[in-house]
Amino acid sequence: MSAEAGTSQFIAPPLIKRFSHAAAGHDGVLRDESGALLIKPCLPKEVAFYQSAASHPEFAKWMPTFMGTLQLNSQTPAAPPSESSGAPAKKPLEISIVLSNLTYGFVKPCVMDVKLGAQLWDDEAPLEKRARLDEVADKTTSRPLGMRIAGMKVWKGENKEYQVYDKNYGRQFTVDNAVDGFREYLFSGKISEEQSKLIAKRFADKVAEIQTILENQESRMYSASLLFVYEGDVDALDQALLIEKEKHASKGTLAEGEEDEDEDEDEDDETKPPPKKVEDLKIIDFAHADWTPGQGPDLNSLHGVKSVVSLFSQLS
Repeated sequence: MSAEAGTSQFIAPPLIKRFSHAAAGHDGVLRDESGALLIKPCLPKEVAFYQSAASHPEFAKWMPTFMGTLQLNSQTPAAPPSESSGAPAKKPLEISIVLSNLTYGFVKPCVMDVKLGAQLWDDEAPLEKRARLDEVADKTTSRPLGMRIAGMKVWKGENKEYQVYDKNYGRQFTVDNAVDGFREYLFSGKISEEQSKLIAKRFADKVAEIQTILENQESRMYSASLLFVYEGDVDALDQALLIEKEKHASKGTLAEGEEDEDEDEDEDDETKPPPKKVEDLKIIDFAHADWTPGQGPDLNSLHGVKSVVSLFSQLS
């Protein structure tokens, strides 16, 4: 699913719950009862960036689908403060964006948030914030590689538990061992080594597509992230791969010009279970993002994107 421009004002769903799969501890992220939608507090600048995505369809393909905005109220459950920024807890934002949930459709989603850029602040940031974020970049892989792991959540299977890796996990790596963090994300769960390598290859290919798009877009995205998800449940992953194989075989047997009847059938049928997925990837966090005509590609973000392609390629 891709981002689409929208201006509709959402009324709060009757049941809103805390979102439990945030890899980097984002403040106040909620979900609807079905789990298909995320509700994320935001600033007007991020809303505007999502609304303008329709003018950039190639890039929008890699954004979560934007459904509109939601006015939070006193009935909305509070979420615990985030530890991802190291900054004092902020006053809750009144406006939230409603987005497609990337983990929807996975039985045991394994999530990794990779923060892009060596420079993590935009031109509006005060000097104190610039100095703080520069110090983080200098002490982590953000400066030399243009990216760092901001958080991970991997299904281990033991005692029906996930292992959560907070911001400090990603800050321990250097240029020489950064690949070990990606290896832990893909190879420390319950799926097979062969499946882990397959997913690494798919992620490398997808990030390479994002690289091509960024090289041909004029934008600036400070502190945006790549959000990776793959299926950590062995049975569910086997089933998703089998469905893929059967679908590809079915398409191969269609006569020239013949359409796949199931391709678009009942796409909006809310009674159907979500489709099984092997992996997914989106770019997220656009609070400090702008389209910048005439300024050329976003070299800051591209630095990190290229590093991510290289690290996944080493594991495939």
